[in-house]
Amino acid sequence: MAGNINFYPSQPVSVNTSALDVIDLAERCELLTDVLIDCNNPAECAALCHHLNAHLDALKENLEKPLSPGRIEQLSVNSPSDFPESHWLADSDDLCDYCQVVTQMLLCHSLPLKTAHTLTGLLMRLVNTLVDDLKTPRFLREQTV
Repeated sequence: MAGNINFYPSQPVSVNTSALDVIDLAERCELLTDVLIDCNNPAECAALCHHLNAHLDALKENLEKPLSPGRIEQLSVNSPSDFPESHWLADSDDLCDYCQVVTQMLLCHSLPLKTAHTLTGLLMRLVNTLVDDLKTPRFLREQTV
C-alpha cells in the first residue's frame, strides 16, 4: 500500500490537566500540530495524533470551567470598543469538535498521502483558529471612578 498512511490506534493516551486551563491545553494542541505538520514518519504521526486527541478531549471537558482571575485579566479590555471583531462563525466548542473529527480521521483511516497532508494542514489551521478564539479578549474591566 505505498502512498497511503495508516494511523491506526495504539495505546490510549491520558493527559494530566490538573494545572492546565483551556488556553494552556489549546496551546499544547497548537504545538502538537506544529510538530505533526512536519512529520513524515507514520508511527510518529500516529503518536502525535493520539496525544493531540487526548489534549482535545481534555480541552473539550474544560471549556465550561471558570478561568482563573489572572487569566480573566489577560482576556480583559477597558472598553467595549476594544473587543476585536469576530471573523469565525463557530464558537470554541464547535472548533474543538472540528479538530477532534479531523484528528480521528487521521487516526482511523488508511489515507492517500496527499489527503493526509491536506487534512493535517486543515487541522493545523483549525487548531490555530481555536487558540486565537480562546485568547481573544472577552471580558470588560470594571472602571473605578
